[in-house]
Amino acid sequence: MAEFLPGPVGANPGKLIPVATATTGEAIFLRVRDSASSPWRVVVQEFDSPAWTLYGMTFGEWLLDYLKGRDATLCARGRASDGPFWEFLP
Repeated sequence: MAEFLPGPVGANPGKLIPVATATTGEAIFLRVRDSASSPWRVVVQEFDSPAWTLYGMTFGEWLLDYLKGRDATLCARGRASDGPFWEFLP
């Protein structure tokens, strides 16, 4: 479904860098900033449809919203009733 992303994948300004995936089918990308003064942004794409969302926040802000159970992914309402979780790697 890469053809439905809002831009190409790569490391140049305006391009997308994949950083994470979710068990609910989303892929999370960082959008490379256009200039040194512009912020990085987060793009979330649901891979079983062409839907994507650009979040006007930094990755840290987006991750905090996700961990607090806020609607930070396209399928956030369908996650487990206990909310998001994380585990330390062995």
